[in-house]
Amino acid sequence: MENLELEDSFSKKENSMKNVIVRKARISDVDRIFKIYSENIEYLDEESKNWLKSIIKKKSRRARIYVALKRKKLVGFIIFYKKRKEAYIDAFAVDSRYRGLGIGRKLLNCIEQTLELEGVKRIYLSVKNGNNNALGLYLKNGYKVTNIVFILEAGLDNLNGKLGELEGLKLKVDSVKKHNEINSKIKLLDTSIWSNLTWDIDDSIYKISKEEATYITIYSGKRLIGVARAHIDKNKVVIERLALSYYKATDSLITIASAIKTKIALKPKMKIRIPVDSSKASLLKALIAFGFKIINSEYVLCKDFPSIEEN
Repeated sequence: MENLELEDSFSKKENSMKNVIVRKARISDVDRIFKIYSENIEYLDEESKNWLKSIIKKKSRRARIYVALKRKKLVGFIIFYKKRKEAYIDAFAVDSRYRGLGIGRKLLNCIEQTLELEGVKRIYLSVKNGNNNALGLYLKNGYKVTNIVFILEAGLDNLNGKLGELEGLKLKVDSVKKHNEINSKIKLLDTSIWSNLTWDIDDSIYKISKEEATYITIYSGKRLIGVARAHIDKNKVVIERLALSYYKATDSLITIASAIKTKIALKPKMKIRIPVDSSKASLLKALIAFGFKIINSEYVLCKDFPSIEEN
C-alpha cells in the first residue's frame, strides 16, 4: 500500500472541512476511485476496476471501501479489511488537487473510529520503502513499525538448487472461482501479514469478480503441505497468498515454489514474485538459496486502540 495523503498541516482554513463528508462507497463511485487510484498509487487495468465493484457489491464488513466527498465531488478513498479484532488498510489515496486540506486525516480518523467501535484492537497498514513522508506522518499519528515485508523475485532461469519433489504428492491446480475453501481449523503459516488478514474474504470477492487467479494446493497423504494463490501480471506470477504447514515449513516452501514453476509459470523468461515477512528468517534464507532476490520492501505499521479499562 502506498500513502501520501495524511496531511501534516493545519494551515488551511478549518471551514474547508465543513463541506467534506465520509461515507461507504457506491457502485457509481468506482470510476472516480479507479482514477484516483491509478493517478496516485499505481496504474490499474479494467479488471481491477471490476475488482473494486466486486468489493462494493459483496457488502461484507470484512472488506470495505469508504470515500471522502467535498462539495459532492469524490476526492479520496480508503480500502480496508477487518478480521476479528484486527484490521488492515490496503489502499488509501486523496486526489492530489485536494491535498493539504485535512481530507486524508479526516478519512483515516473516520475509519479508525469506525473500527474501534466495532471492537478492533489493532490496525495495520504498509508503506513502501522510500516513502519517507508517509512513514514519518504515520509514526507521528500513533503508528509504530512492527515488521518489514520483503518482496522477492526470481526468473525461471535463475532458480537453482534441487526442486522440491512433487512425485507422490496430491497436487491440485484450479481457478480461484472453483477452489473449495480449506478447513479453517487447519493452521497454516502465511508468509506475509496482510494475506493472513485478507485471503479468505478475497477468495469470496474473486468468485463474483471478473478478475482471475489460480490456486495450488498440495497434500502429502491427508496432511496439507501448503497453498498458494497467484495471478499473472504480464510476464510475472504474482503470489498473493502463500501459506505453509508449520511442520517442516521450509521444505513445504520449496515444494510449493517448485509447483508454481512447473504448473503456473509456463512461459519462458517468466518471473515469480513472493512477499515474505522479515520475521520468517528461515523462509527468506531458503528462497534466496533457491535463486530469489530481494527487489523491494515495505514497512508494516500498526496502531493499537486502548481498551475500555485503559480509558
